[in-house]
Amino acid sequence: GASVLLLEAGDATQGMSVVNLSQGKTAIEFMNAAAYDAMAPGNHEFDWGLDNLLQLRDVAQFPILAANITDKVSGEPVFEANKIFEMENGMKVGVFGLDTPEALTKTHPDKVKGITFAMDADLYACAQAQIDALKAAGCDLIVCLGHLGVSDESAPNRSIDVIENTKGIDLFIDGHSHTQIDGG
Repeated sequence: GASVLLLEAGDATQGMSVVNLSQGKTAIEFMNAAAYDAMAPGNHEFDWGLDNLLQLRDVAQFPILAANITDKVSGEPVFEANKIFEMENGMKVGVFGLDTPEALTKTHPDKVKGITFAMDADLYACAQAQIDALKAAGCDLIVCLGHLGVSDESAPNRSIDVIENTKGIDLFIDGHSHTQIDGG
């Protein structure tokens, strides 16, 4: 009965046999049944290619958020950038998504053909633009739902890099490096 958001920080559509056999569709169906509110894609969401991920997006009853992924030709966003949730207590929570640029190298290049990922200073500018837009829309809480990680090998595109180079993120929910951060 609590007013909560159920969010996924990526790599949900690959890994278990039941999920792999359906190329991720089963995971999305499970997530629909659990009433997920939003998801950021991880690099493994591209393991069966962008076209498959776009089909999964159409099956999902929640948005897949990734502000930093754009079409190489048109420059248009491939996914929704953000979503505003009106909570039962009247609070407005703005959630925006980011995915690791390492998806370009941690999956086969054919699987990410035709898209690009904002990275480095462009990633920070992308994140700040989302923060500013969500604040302008009256959000009380800004959440970055990311799949960036904190591993040294991911620098300068880690969640901690985004936090250090932006102002206004209240909560960063992160995936990718599977690192436990005590007290962080």
